Amino acid sequence: MRMSRLVLVALALACQKTSGENPRPLALTAPPRVTSPNASVSSASLAAAVPEKPVCNPIEKAAYDLGPLDAKLSAVPVGAIVDESHDMDAFYARVARLVRGKAKDHVRIAVYGDSNMTMDYITGSMRRLLQGKFGDGGHGYVAMARPWGWYHHMDVNQTLGESKWTKISTSTDQVHDGHYGFANVATETSNVGAWSAVATADAAQPIGTAVSSIDVFYMKRPMGGSFTVKIDGEKSRDVVAASTETTAAFEHFDLPDGAHKLEVVVNTGNVRLFGASLERKTPSIIVDSLGTGALNYEQMLHVSDASRTPMLQRRKYDLVVFLIGTNLFAPAYHERWMAKDIGWIEDAVPKTPILILSPPDIELHRDDVHSDPRIVTLSKQLGDIAKRHDWAFWDFRAAMGGDMSMIRFARAGLGAWDLVHLTHDGGTLMGNRFAHAIFDGFDAYLKAHPEAGCDDDPPRN
Repeated sequence: MRMSRLVLVALALACQKTSGENPRPLALTAPPRVTSPNASVSSASLAAAVPEKPVCNPIEKAAYDLGPLDAKLSAVPVGAIVDESHDMDAFYARVARLVRGKAKDHVRIAVYGDSNMTMDYITGSMRRLLQGKFGDGGHGYVAMARPWGWYHHMDVNQTLGESKWTKISTSTDQVHDGHYGFANVATETSNVGAWSAVATADAAQPIGTAVSSIDVFYMKRPMGGSFTVKIDGEKSRDVVAASTETTAAFEHFDLPDGAHKLEVVVNTGNVRLFGASLERKTPSIIVDSLGTGALNYEQMLHVSDASRTPMLQRRKYDLVVFLIGTNLFAPAYHERWMAKDIGWIEDAVPKTPILILSPPDIELHRDDVHSDPRIVTLSKQLGDIAKRHDWAFWDFRAAMGGDMSMIRFARAGLGAWDLVHLTHDGGTLMGNRFAHAIFDGFDAYLKAHPEAGCDDDPPRN
């Protein structure tokens, strides 16, 4: 039982008297307060104890502004990316970290396409524009094959002893085993001494002139052959492609940052090569051009997952784009094919955003008064399919100018007179417009998420 304060005072006075000391007034102060561990703490003391979280300011538009659009289509709106399910948000979050300087890896975009993609005009202009803004991150992926004489990538050098290699592609040179790799293009030989090489761009090019990281993608299989990898003319590594299982594999090389040439030389047996990726260490935006002549979604159904899935997972894409449609003429099957093809990507790299593009405009004849009606119908169908599957959609054809735009492109030197293919200048124009559409979407995302990119870049899968 607690003693009252008066009793305590009386006892203290008695002790003083007994000891013979002169009595002193006793301060009637309350005993020290003991705070319970569960007692509440004032907001002021808590604020003093917890450091204030640094303020994360919104990103200034100048940090990601891509500059003015080409004046050639100034009257034609670029058009917004339709993304009602916000599928693109994960991609935009990666871009925000890159813009803030917090990215630990590149932001990578894969663009699947048909013959309009095989010359790299659209993707090459995107790569130049984006790396001109965010830094030269390297060329990215390129096939170590040339399945068509016009196959070409900008800002990289690619050569091979063509006569000693067999061309492989899903459209024009099929193989029964289905091992085309994730880019639908490969090459194979059993000729000892056959070679294929990729190298950095010439010094006069705006990007791609240096590399510090290279992956070589090839196929492992029973009875596989062997090859030597040379860097800058010197032997770097012997690789045996024999394995108990058939799958895609890669060899990685770290190099001093600078101009380099990688060469693969066959030593023994059958060797199948897919391609190589060339990158630098400082994070930027990588645009991989995955073009295949006459590609459509039906062809991709016949590609083996054993060769394409490991490659896709290694590339770690933040956005996968499809510019396919010029060779799609079976409307009843399109959604089924797309669901399976894109479902494979969603299984292999979950949560990677998907962006579907309508095909470019097409006219059948020079004296037409309207676009090919199949392309008009297909463009709408692809937008509807994308919406049902929660994929983003951008109307590429509308951004060209819609009805009869391809013939206007041809008259201006932006399109070929087959009224199907874009020229270099037309591809450059549309690549820049597509890049602006992406960053218009990024701008809208930042307005809704001004704190985007403040958190640390999470580890990649």
